[in-house]
Amino acid sequence: MLTYPSFQALRLADQIVDTVAERVPGFQGRLGSRWYWRLNGGILVTLALDFRVTEQRWDVLRGEATTPHVGLFSAADFPFGIYGTLAESPPFIHDLDGSAEWSNRLYFQMGQLIDDASGWMETLRATALDPQISPRATFPALTELERAMVTYANNRLQGRFTLTALHDAFSDAISYRALGNLARRWEAAGLLTAQPRRVTIALQALVEQG
Repeated sequence: MLTYPSFQALRLADQIVDTVAERVPGFQGRLGSRWYWRLNGGILVTLALDFRVTEQRWDVLRGEATTPHVGLFSAADFPFGIYGTLAESPPFIHDLDGSAEWSNRLYFQMGQLIDDASGWMETLRATALDPQISPRATFPALTELERAMVTYANNRLQGRFTLTALHDAFSDAISYRALGNLARRWEAAGLLTAQPRRVTIALQALVEQG
């Protein structure tokens, strides 16, 4: 007998994935109960909604990266049940007589799940930047000025890549127009988030490579 995710769980997963997609560039959309990303470095990521068929349906988002480049990080599970504030009252979907209702929904830390899923994908992109795994030419080599600006953004701007503040600090070395062009290129490459732009783990990895 075929079984499918409940509408309630699917709607919740859509909310979660929509927020993750705002943070992680490359989202392609949903097909059935699977959501797809194409990340820089040739990484195809899938998030699939899965569950255990019991009266207390334990739903889980399963992540998979279809590339050997990311090694140990190629799979990750995000079970809804572990994102509860009370260990004795975890959230779950309760199936009964053909309908499904949330139990202990108020205890569900959806924001933490979103942070974890977004962080996992950022880790995938950072791992693909490792010169021992992926050719350096796949990603831009940073100049000394670019590394300095990223470091400034991390240390002084809480990770925000704010053009006005960066230009004030580096006006002797780069024009505002050139800085804006650089930010747009990095955003298109997934090294900065969409506006308001922030430094990604992938860009930080490039800085640390020197």
